[in-house]
Amino acid sequence: MSKRKKLLIIGAVGAVILGLAVCLAVRILFFEPHVPSRKDDFLPLLSEYTQVAEFYSSDFEKYDADRLTYYETYCFTENYKHYLSPDEQVLDALMKVEDSYYLDKNPLECVNVSSDFVFLCSATGRAEYVYSRSGKKPKSSDCLGDRRALVYKMADNWYFASVPDDYFS
Repeated sequence: MSKRKKLLIIGAVGAVILGLAVCLAVRILFFEPHVPSRKDDFLPLLSEYTQVAEFYSSDFEKYDADRLTYYETYCFTENYKHYLSPDEQVLDALMKVEDSYYLDKNPLECVNVSSDFVFLCSATGRAEYVYSRSGKKPKSSDCLGDRRALVYKMADNWYFASVPDDYFS
């Protein structure tokens, strides 16, 4: 093989590597969440999170509403205000979820429920856990508003949604 062909091959390989490095840098800078999902804290309590999400979903189904917002055991929205009476098992699960939930350095603020999803929202509005009743990936978010959200599957029916830091610039 001639010296010229070797240089061309080395140059082509170098260009491909450089292109891949640029693509990876762009993905990390613009398309990766900068709020950690805390997956290692979430997964051990998956059954408790699911139990809590189903508890709020069950209450939501009793009302003719598009969306309800819950603060612990209180539903407080414009048209619906009521107290929920969880049984001992659900109350224990709710306490475990509240103790473990600490997204973006903030505790669980509220739970928003729609017909398809249960959104566990942090106070900053930059990250949330989403329970999908159908298992489908959410396209939008209650807590994150109209901002571009990155959504990752954490487990069956569970997703993590976050707004990348670059969005705020």
